[in-house]
Order: sequence, then structure tokens, then C-alpha cells
Amino acid sequence: MMTQQQGKYLLYAVICIGLLLVLVGVALAMFSNISVSMGVTGVQIIAGIIGLGLLLMVPSKIILTLILMKAKSKS
Repeated sequence: MMTQQQGKYLLYAVICIGLLLVLVGVALAMFSNISVSMGVTGVQIIAGIIGLGLLLMVPSKIILTLILMKAKSKS
């Protein structure tokens, strides 16, 4: 069973992975020729990477905020 502290660290890790994916997607869009050389497929790859990063970040932030608010109200 995962403790509360381990759960927080896991959520922080998921947020960091999501942020890293978003940054990689933005870097691909800005500094590479993938969207030009691959056309629509390249744009879909970049959008998928950024979308996956956002999909990891947003729910994790909400859950982490609820956990921290619950812990704050208990103390």
C-alpha cells in the first residue's frame, strides 16, 4: 500500500514528466524541421507529444491540490 507521502512524490513525478513532454513538443515545433519535412504527420506527432504532456499534468495538479488541501484542513 502506498503512503500519503509516496503518493505525493508520485504525483510530482507525473507532473514533471508531463512538463518535460510539453517542453520537448514545443522544442520540436520551434527548433526542428519535423513539421515541414513530415507534413501533417509531423504536426500530429508534435501535437500528440504536447497533448500527452498536458494530459499527464492537469489531472495530477488537481489531485495533488485536493490532497494538500485535505491535509491542511486536518492540521
